[in-house]
Amino acid sequence: MRSRGYDKTVSNGIIGTLEKTGVRDSNLMNVLRSLGGTGSADSEDGLVALGLAVQREIATREGKSLVKFYVEVPSRNDRFECVGFEGQTIKDFVLEGRGEGAERLAEYVECACSGVMACSTCHVIVHKDWYEKIGGVPCDAELDMLELAYGETETSRLGCQVTLRDDYAGLKISIPDGANNLMDDIPFPDR
Repeated sequence: MRSRGYDKTVSNGIIGTLEKTGVRDSNLMNVLRSLGGTGSADSEDGLVALGLAVQREIATREGKSLVKFYVEVPSRNDRFECVGFEGQTIKDFVLEGRGEGAERLAEYVECACSGVMACSTCHVIVHKDWYEKIGGVPCDAELDMLELAYGETETSRLGCQVTLRDDYAGLKISIPDGANNLMDDIPFPDR
């Protein structure tokens, strides 16, 4: 499950959850494969849903704080509030978040590369009052990807590199009017 991006704690939580439902060791790999879906965009990936549920349960159990932040999409005159767990990146929130804020943000932010700074589809613009508070200047790898981002500004960041913390409560970000998805041009083989 590491190849799917799950750390050891989440992997063990997924296996533990399946064992609680009666899945035995001898059948575990078959169940994991069937939950994994086909990997195509139109298939239901039960493993992703289970993984997200386990991640939320772990965050709650560990007592991670909730962090409220605000999103603006100027081109659509849209503003909304999001609430994520401390330790989540903006990208994590897009993929794992719950509630109306998470659903709305997912409409605007794609996260094509799963957070490895190989695309710029999680590009966000941090409000100037918050830019220094969240760490300011990105690393060289992030700067390289931001050069490819649609609508890059002086306070642009990749959402996969902005991690929510307690002291980020009230963070304000905006979403550019478009995205440059270089991943669309990569010919992935059919599974």
